[in-house]
Amino acid sequence: MTLDALGLTGEETHIYTELVRFGSCEVERLPALLGLEPGRIDQALHVLADQGLVTLEGRETPTVIASPPDIAGEVLLLRRMQELLAARAKMARLTDEYRSRALEPRVKRVPVQYTPGVAIPQFVDQVQRRARREVLIFDAPPYVLPLNEREWEQLAAGVSYRSVYSRESVERPGGLALISRYIEAGEEARVASRLPLKMMIVDRELGVLATPGGDGSEPGGVVMVHTSSLLDGLIDLFERVWAEALPLGLPGEEESAAAAELDPVEVQVLTLLLSGLTDEVIARQLGMGRRTVLRRVRSLMDRAGVATRVQLGWYAARRDWIELARRGPSQPPSGGSAAEEVGARTRLEPDTSNG
Repeated sequence: MTLDALGLTGEETHIYTELVRFGSCEVERLPALLGLEPGRIDQALHVLADQGLVTLEGRETPTVIASPPDIAGEVLLLRRMQELLAARAKMARLTDEYRSRALEPRVKRVPVQYTPGVAIPQFVDQVQRRARREVLIFDAPPYVLPLNEREWEQLAAGVSYRSVYSRESVERPGGLALISRYIEAGEEARVASRLPLKMMIVDRELGVLATPGGDGSEPGGVVMVHTSSLLDGLIDLFERVWAEALPLGLPGEEESAAAAELDPVEVQVLTLLLSGLTDEVIARQLGMGRRTVLRRVRSLMDRAGVATRVQLGWYAARRDWIELARRGPSQPPSGGSAAEEVGARTRLEPDTSNG
């Protein structure tokens, strides 16, 4: 085993190891003992002496003495650690400079930039810090951090956040509870059965898309999209998905839905049901039993006078339960096509996975 982490070659490691066993030895005897040429031994001894691992004494008959490994080695380790920390600090400064230049606007900027292997949590944090007006998010797994703490700071500073969550985001353990914390802080949140990609758009000037890693289980890099027709297309895509997604709100906030004969809990159950979540996942996310979810769904079906969940979806669309939840209390009816869409994009069949 070499001590290359301390800057020693294999030969230098071998000589020092043998000297530790000898304790001390006349230099002229080392070639015979070690089986090495005198010139190579002299060169190695000078390196070891510079590192403080050996001491040379005597002039007429030089003797080399090995320094105690626990003392000399610790000093050498500390020296190497300081060098590594200094190198790390230098790389951090270069990284900040690189990212700052990558984010600052330029006249002749390439519209799309791909950066593989970037530290995504730090990069996304820096992107959010530059936001002054709004942040648009498509939120979907995989995740590199459990929380987006920067969002709470930005919401408190007056930056608006609109997030569309995938069904998988809501289904994950504690997903709805975490989303509720963002909503309490001021985020507008909606859920879609699926999202076309994972992205963040800041102030409609910069888009950041996460690219999957080799096995697809974690992000592998980021694509930055600057002001261009491509970014305009991504913004339009977000607005289209946002318009079709179902709102996620806090209990007691759905006044318009209550006016449409639904209580707040029923709005949450119906929203998650239309987003494709199973009864078991809905129960877990809302903190209630699966049987309670079944009773809530049955109550909605009885009130609608329907026999299946698909029929419930059509009824909810016709009664404007979905539209009222989408547009909020102040917007007029759109006369839209919710009834036409609900059968194609929702999962309303009974959940039979757990009996």
